[in-house]
Parts: sequence; structure tokens; C-alpha cells
Amino acid sequence: MTLRTATLLVAMLMLSAGCGGKPAKKMITVTGTVSYQGHQLNTGIIKFLAPNGDFATAAIRPDGTFLMTDVVPGEQKVAYVGGPMNVGSSDKAASGDTPKAKAATVPTKFSDPQTSGVTVTVPESGGTVTVELK
Repeated sequence: MTLRTATLLVAMLMLSAGCGGKPAKKMITVTGTVSYQGHQLNTGIIKFLAPNGDFATAAIRPDGTFLMTDVVPGEQKVAYVGGPMNVGSSDKAASGDTPKAKAATVPTKFSDPQTSGVTVTVPESGGTVTVELK
């Protein structure tokens, strides 16, 4: 190997060592439920915001659960965006047998992770989290 080739090889190795960037963040998957005033929500979008600015979102399924992928573990601020939810009532429906459901609206303060006041800790191993909008 000539001196010129060796110099070029060393220069290329030094340059490539700086091209790796930051190490990849650990991203995990979590499942969970969201409730408001003791009632499980079955519609809407749940958002997690990490302290470093990373965010993840998931749709709440009709069965009241969500599956969120690409979440950074640790403490997260939470936001919920959605429409009215159905809450059971003691009012009777027209048939007289079935309780009539009333629509209740989740306050808009929960639509922004900075104002919701709700946090959740996402475990390093993923798993299940319960979000209570209070």
C-alpha cells in the first residue's frame, strides 16, 4: 500500500466515524384505555408528548382500547381529542325498558398536552397504561 493510499484510507475512516449521528431512540409499543369521570372512552384520539418533543398518537377503538406504536419510554404529557361520549343515564328510552344514553363532552383543556394536566409513565418494556382524564 502506498503512502497516498494509506492517507486516503485513514481520512475516509475518520470521516465515516462522524457520520453515524445520534444513536437510535428506543421506541416501544403500548396498549391502554382512556377514561373521563370514571367512564371509559370508546372514540377519539389519544396523544403522548415526551419531554424531548417526540409524540405518538393512537385512535381509541370502539372497545375502549388503544394501541400506540413508536412511543419513547418515560413520562409523557397526554392529550385527548374526540367527540361526545355516551354515558348511561337513569332516563328511560322510548320503550321504557332500556336506559337512554346521554352525550357528555370531554372539556377542551384535554386537547392540548400542555394544558391537560395529565401525565402517564410509559414503561421501558412497553405493556399497558391507563389514562384518566381528571
